[in-house]
Amino acid sequence: MMDEKVMETYIDHIKKYVSQTGGLFPHVTVFANSIEKEEEKETNLSIIHIPVPDEFMSDSGKDTFVDEVMPEVYKEIKKKFVPFGIAWASEAWLREADPNFDVTKENWKKLPIRKEVVFITIEDENLCKTQVYELKRVGKQVSGDGDLVDKVELEILQDLVNPIKTEGRFSGLYKKLNKDV
Repeated sequence: MMDEKVMETYIDHIKKYVSQTGGLFPHVTVFANSIEKEEEKETNLSIIHIPVPDEFMSDSGKDTFVDEVMPEVYKEIKKKFVPFGIAWASEAWLREADPNFDVTKENWKKLPIRKEVVFITIEDENLCKTQVYELKRVGKQVSGDGDLVDKVELEILQDLVNPIKTEGRFSGLYKKLNKDV
């Protein structure tokens, strides 16, 4: 079960990263307890970031990543950790449809892009928490590494906090990866 403080710390970290670097690379994060440290009775909370390489960001690539790559990575993680939650975070384009629009797989790409957003979903066995932030590019800034990057402001989209239904390849990833447990 995810601790509320762990979730909020993760979300704050993502927001800070986006503000400092001007963007966000797509990644999956596994929250787990270390098996080794558990036996030693040390603090055993572990956070494992898994970047999603660019070659997996196409429609078919995302399917491959979720259906083939992540199960293999997850098997390796479970050799040293006991996962208790998963997060998915990425920049995305938000499309909005008129309530009368019949959204199908064939025509959803015809919807106009309304906003650039940062999408964060955190899941465990009982929870799916989603927050969406509009990413507003407001100029340029120098990063901590000395690079010129976009200066961004993040504004939470209140109407998209914990939506009734979230769908997508990465939705339900925690349950999908733990189905054989």
